[in-house]
Amino acid sequence: MPAQISSMALPRPKASLVADNVNYFHPGQPEPVLRAVRFTLQPGDLLGIVGPSGSGKTTLARLLLGNLRPRMGSIRLDGMDVSQWDAGDLGPHCGYLPQDVELFPGTVQDNIARLGEPDAELVVKAAKLANCHDMILHFANGYDTQVGDAGTALSGGERQRIALARALYGDPSFVVLDEPNANLDSAGEEALLNALQSLKQQGVTCIVIGHRQGILQIVDKLLVLRGGTVADFGLRSEVVTRLAKMSGKVADTKVSHG
Repeated sequence: MPAQISSMALPRPKASLVADNVNYFHPGQPEPVLRAVRFTLQPGDLLGIVGPSGSGKTTLARLLLGNLRPRMGSIRLDGMDVSQWDAGDLGPHCGYLPQDVELFPGTVQDNIARLGEPDAELVVKAAKLANCHDMILHFANGYDTQVGDAGTALSGGERQRIALARALYGDPSFVVLDEPNANLDSAGEEALLNALQSLKQQGVTCIVIGHRQGILQIVDKLLVLRGGTVADFGLRSEVVTRLAKMSGKVADTKVSHG
């Protein structure tokens, strides 16, 4: 039998992204979670994904990062199917904030550095971008504070901000944030918006799942998922206008899905 071709080590991605006819089924389920999902992002695009609960938003996020593989169709990063990227090569260039935040047993620094060998300069840089540097300095042992099951009890907002710093560690070129403001107060949400603006200025391709007005006002593009299919996709202003017409609303700055 021919030898299996190993995944290739590839250069840092510019993070153009193409989802082409993506279909996904949960194991053992006859109906697809996602059907014929298609969209394209250019490097530096900031995309907001909205849709009702159960519409497939989190599943799509995991597919885009290569954590899941589609049953049909493909997801290409810089023209290459994500399954062809070596995980060890691609991982440092991607940031992911899952909907259910989990901190691992270890220090704050270890968590931000993704349990790898911490680079102190990059750890602090990520924490400042996530606007949690000052918060961490107020912990009993700063960046050496133990967190996780046996560590310091943190609030939901504190955990989320540390997890955001983890997603931003190492200057990734592609970032996916799933409901990043779910546990944030107004100050935390303002910090998140500032971080997203900074990512845009740096040319990072960023996908944000959520429905709060503040985030949706700064995205470049919107993708609306309903029942596992793309109900709309395009420039934010154009999608919001179409949604407003469909719902009979006049305002073009609020989307109430999710």
